Amino acid sequence: MGLVISVYRKADGYDCTNGGLSGQHDRITVVNVDGPFKPGSFGPAFLIVDDAPCGQPYPKLVPAEFDDEIGEWVRAPGWFMFGGNYGGCSDSRFINRIIPIHDRKE
Repeated sequence: MGLVISVYRKADGYDCTNGGLSGQHDRITVVNVDGPFKPGSFGPAFLIVDDAPCGQPYPKLVPAEFDDEIGEWVRAPGWFMFGGNYGGCSDSRFINRIIPIHDRKE
């Protein structure tokens, strides 16, 4: 279960995600934040991760998939980069700002 957040993108409709999920959906479900929603009907599954490049915090959203073998959500395979869209919501369970969505794949 997770929390549904909104996808924020340019108003002109131009998509820089190269077919990424945030370019196809207005909402996504963050599965590592407590919430009552299942991914799928409320948007695809994403995780908040923080790779801390150069030792500085940098939270971002990345596509997720459920690993039946370990029974939890994990990062989708592949390397994803920022495609120009952001995610956020006003729910206090979510991080207190709008953060970048890394779902562009070359």
